[in-house]
Amino acid sequence: MKWFSVSSRAVFAACVLALLAEGSLAVSEGAASGFYPLPAPDDHLVGGLGTTTASEEDTLVLIGRRHRTGYGAIRAANPGVDAWLPGEGTQVLLPTWHILPEAPRKGIVINTAEMRLYHYEGASADRPARVGVYAISIGRSGRETPLATARVTRKAENPTWYPTESIRKDRAARGTPVPAVVPPGPNNPLGTRALYLNLPAYLIHGTNRELGIGMPVTAGCVRMYPEDVEYLYEQVPVGSQVEIVYQPVKAGWMGDTLYVESHNPLGDLEITVDERVQQLRAAIARTLGERRDFTVDWSKVRSAAEASTGLPVPVGPIWLEHHRPGQEDSGAVGE
Repeated sequence: MKWFSVSSRAVFAACVLALLAEGSLAVSEGAASGFYPLPAPDDHLVGGLGTTTASEEDTLVLIGRRHRTGYGAIRAANPGVDAWLPGEGTQVLLPTWHILPEAPRKGIVINTAEMRLYHYEGASADRPARVGVYAISIGRSGRETPLATARVTRKAENPTWYPTESIRKDRAARGTPVPAVVPPGPNNPLGTRALYLNLPAYLIHGTNRELGIGMPVTAGCVRMYPEDVEYLYEQVPVGSQVEIVYQPVKAGWMGDTLYVESHNPLGDLEITVDERVQQLRAAIARTLGERRDFTVDWSKVRSAAEASTGLPVPVGPIWLEHHRPGQEDSGAVGE
């Protein structure tokens, strides 16, 4: 069995909408802003779910742009909604609830699997430490964004683009040739801001094609919405660390509840459900560490893999009979 059915994803999304309607799932404060208070070290979730109502002229691309979530993420969260004609009055889930990636909570963390950038900001005089979560575009097939620990080497406002020879040949072959030098302006694909990395020819930058955010369409660089990269540009000093990872599944705690998250934004991965469940098992094991006081609802883990909406799913804990919170840990292992 290859990748997950649209029907299982649609059922999952419909259940989430029903829970939101009855108030069983709340939207965290600031869920639509993109900035979330940094949770305690043992907690891993930020944000909260929300909904918006589609208008007659809306598409998921336009709704994603309006809420800065990116096309891939909003499409995955709404598999039962027609991407190009949602229909007036249709309730659309906003994927603004996230498990933080497995990476140090500092600088910039980019998870290519979910096409998101996380920026950790320290506390200031008027607010606590927080994390900004941004939709991005990444490299297309054959020109994938590299996975690496990098750093910002310089920044440029209204940058000039010097496309590499391989990019120029590729663009010429596709019938969209570019010159050796592209000055600042509306035709410059770098947009108004660029952060250069110590990875030759790879940048974090803006875009002149905003509706492509949330898709793997670049030559390897990371693209952001103009307002997002302009804010990031002011906040990130030269020398900042940039961790680029590929984590299609994540696991994490919110209080005493364990969550998992499975990503396949555009629904095109060649992988079986069983393979994705094994990835989730490994992520859960890393998150649990030495804890042996409960087990996990593996049927819910499998459902999360089948749906793969990119939304956090609670999967436990199921406390073992000999142990409850506040009791002495007996060291038993949950299977």
